[in-house]
Amino acid sequence: MSNNPKGDPILNSQISQSQVESMLFRCFAEELNDIVWEGSNTIAVTFVNSKVYDIWGYKPEELIGKNFLDFMVPSKREEQKKVIDSMVENKAAVNGIHLYYQHRNGKTLIFETRAKPILDNNGKCVGHRGIFRDVTNYILQEKRLQKLYKQEKAAFTELENQMQQRLEFTRALAHELKTPLTVIQAANELMGTQVLSPELTNISDSIARGVQSLQKRVNELLDLAKGEVGMLTVNRKLIKTLPYITNLINDLKPMVKMRNRNLLTNIPNSLPNICADEQRLTQIILNLVDNSIKYSTEKAAITISVRQDTNLDNILFQVTDTGFGIPPDKQIEIFNPYARIRKAEEHTTGLGIGLSLSRTLVELHGGQIWFETSEGIGSSFYFTIPKYTRKHMTTAFKKGQPDENCHN
Repeated sequence: MSNNPKGDPILNSQISQSQVESMLFRCFAEELNDIVWEGSNTIAVTFVNSKVYDIWGYKPEELIGKNFLDFMVPSKREEQKKVIDSMVENKAAVNGIHLYYQHRNGKTLIFETRAKPILDNNGKCVGHRGIFRDVTNYILQEKRLQKLYKQEKAAFTELENQMQQRLEFTRALAHELKTPLTVIQAANELMGTQVLSPELTNISDSIARGVQSLQKRVNELLDLAKGEVGMLTVNRKLIKTLPYITNLINDLKPMVKMRNRNLLTNIPNSLPNICADEQRLTQIILNLVDNSIKYSTEKAAITISVRQDTNLDNILFQVTDTGFGIPPDKQIEIFNPYARIRKAEEHTTGLGIGLSLSRTLVELHGGQIWFETSEGIGSSFYFTIPKYTRKHMTTAFKKGQPDENCHN
């Protein structure tokens, strides 16, 4: 003998196995946080738990005897009817399909549906029972994320196209600028083969310097454009740091002297080797020295220092000047392309891309660049280059694989 849900004793012979299952199912249904239901083969609601009111807005008695289709979103009804008809006809279970229903207030609800057939003692399907889980917010959020992803992907593609167009434009511009410069340079070199008066010799030298300066700026502009689209690369090789920096300083002395600045150095007697692109490393240091010259007065001191960083894996390069310093409101943009710091008493030349390009080149080496400054006192620019060790052949560089040329 067993008891019914109210506790009244009943005889086993009075009920079927399917009825026992149904009673147990309905008892447990009230403990769940999802909508639990039973329906007939005519798709009529025969049972629904009380949770339906919290989720769907209807009381159970308002749904009993009603057809499930009556509560579906009209635009989805025909499509979903085919799914339900197939489920009933084939006595099939369903797992995880999404059905669209209307809340009492008209809002669309999306129910993740799981159901299985109810079979009588003869194995005949007399209905289905299952669970509606409200996944409306999840689905809507997923759709919003998909929409945002598509928008972001489209924006990224557009940005890539614009950057590529910008690079192509810059290349064309560089070509157009270099062509007349080449002609001027060739003509000036031809003129230099003749016996010239001192005055014409000075003019020829001035033309040569002007051409060299313009070529440098055109190349920097092209490098910057390549860096912005990720096409700028470095060719790292093993460099003996001390001979390299000594030779570079000797090359810099005439330029600094010609511009009426004093070049000082602070170089130890020995330095570990580094793995770097020598041409690009020279470009970084030249940019920093040139920047110090631009933003300092005549007779100002410019100091180049090189030492092993407190992080023993790096070599630290430092260029310090006794110039104007950087105003606080300009410091945040100092590494931005085309950023310029003007002093009322001096008009500086250049495109303002040297520091931005230097940062890109330092980062391509796996290093870092930063500065310290005091307005009216001067500035110090620092950057690190990983020193050469076998360990760094696999771990030091943040971008790209280490060059085989850096191996012993």
